[in-house]
Amino acid sequence: MTGNRPEAGPAEATNPDESGSMSLKYALDLARHRTVFSSGSEGLDRLLGGGFKTGESVEIFGASNSGKTQAAMQATLSPASKGFSAAFVDTEGTFRPERLSKMAEARGLDADRVLSRVFVFRAETTAQQLEALRSGRKLEGCKMVVVDTVTKNFTLELGGATMAPRRQAALATYLNRLNWDAMAHDRALVLTNRVAAVPGLVIGAAYREVAIGGETMSRSVQKVVRLERNDGKVRATLLGRENRTADAAITSAGLE
Repeated sequence: MTGNRPEAGPAEATNPDESGSMSLKYALDLARHRTVFSSGSEGLDRLLGGGFKTGESVEIFGASNSGKTQAAMQATLSPASKGFSAAFVDTEGTFRPERLSKMAEARGLDADRVLSRVFVFRAETTAQQLEALRSGRKLEGCKMVVVDTVTKNFTLELGGATMAPRRQAALATYLNRLNWDAMAHDRALVLTNRVAAVPGLVIGAAYREVAIGGETMSRSVQKVVRLERNDGKVRATLLGRENRTADAAITSAGLE
């Protein structure tokens, strides 16, 4: 699961985020000592190969009320219960500490201890989203960064078809920064995303839901999971060649 973090040599970056570079040996040593944190859902863990892996980014998208925020909040419980800290960047204003406390208690965890290791950053602008990564001491020992919802502020500040090129470029820059932070500082990256309705692929076909950000998002993450809710059940689909699925339910413990 875990190993000792590799020591940086004289020519290697001890703070890669600031220097913007690291040796390939340092990067390889990091890759050999990655940690996998459970998502808190057996089905989702199966799709993800055990859970959320440090140095890797996962996008979770779906319609409103599909369970995205539930999955995002409970993801922080795994690193926090193991003595690490987790950062939750909240662009929606939907983070509820009392809900996370109930999730922790339902899973047999010490809620006070766990919540003391989860740091919430309210981000109402893209600038505040970027600033959350520069929070210094609060991110010491941080093994997971969650952004819920990653595209919201970009669509608000740079909305409309005419702004699409600037919006996608700004989003790509932000995602590159997040991925560098995750790789260099050995953090798991969990990104929730909204959907938009677009016309079908053929004339006359019904509209279909796609993740906002399109290929800019999908090409910037290692794994993409779609959540769909129907009749109280949540279906998770790992997008790819096979589109593997797993079913879950939202309970007092979260997404199980």
